[in-house]
Amino acid sequence: MNELMNYLILGFVQGVTEFFPVSSSGHLVLFEDFLGINNAGASAEIIAHFGTLFSIILFYRATFFSNKNSDDFFHIHTLKMLIISTIPAILCGLFFDLEIFFNYDFVKTALLCNGLFLIALSGLRDVMEKSTIFQNPSVWKWNYKTSLFLGLFQALAMLPGISRSGMVISYGLFIGLEKKKIIQYAFFMAVPVILLSIVYKVLFSDGFEAIAFQSGIILFISSFVFGYFSLIFLIKFLERFSFAWFGLYCIIISLVL
Repeated sequence: MNELMNYLILGFVQGVTEFFPVSSSGHLVLFEDFLGINNAGASAEIIAHFGTLFSIILFYRATFFSNKNSDDFFHIHTLKMLIISTIPAILCGLFFDLEIFFNYDFVKTALLCNGLFLIALSGLRDVMEKSTIFQNPSVWKWNYKTSLFLGLFQALAMLPGISRSGMVISYGLFIGLEKKKIIQYAFFMAVPVILLSIVYKVLFSDGFEAIAFQSGIILFISSFVFGYFSLIFLIKFLERFSFAWFGLYCIIISLVL
């Protein structure tokens, strides 16, 4: 029963933090240490990632499988942009050994930096909107240059403790992209990255820890369900508030733990 509860908690952590700008990989490191299941291994990560992947597909099912053309944001141009946005993450995964950063001390420091970044960009954007100096900023459009820069911020978030959604959405809002579209695009970006991370784990992991069938099902369902409702909550939250509140949370967690 304790094992099932542990995997339920890990699924909750993965489902919530995958989309909240607080770093899912960083929180998994912290909670695996806290729960004493340090050997959850690649098997648990793959199952948890599948759960959140399906939550994205379910949440945006009307967009992914729409018959609309010109009025729909998800079209062939978006697919080309997603490919460009994914390239920096692929290069980082191939040429850098990121596993050395998956430790307790690094995650605490990275969470602190993540929190400061979210607060700084939110604050700077507010200042720019109110200042007369920035009344006519250069316009950033949805093009390949924009997708590349968003991809660079996503690649930075491959470090545990740095949030992928936090980096991408905060930067997009900072340069003036429409809130609804940058949130949507950020979660579209998550699909190829999650798929590639699963493939990477399958191909290059040192080994797979055996997980009981019941534990695997609990992990998948909890990451799927909590991921889906986290998406709903986050989008409603960002309609009224900024990422600065999540930044404050990251700073508190990094200092308390």
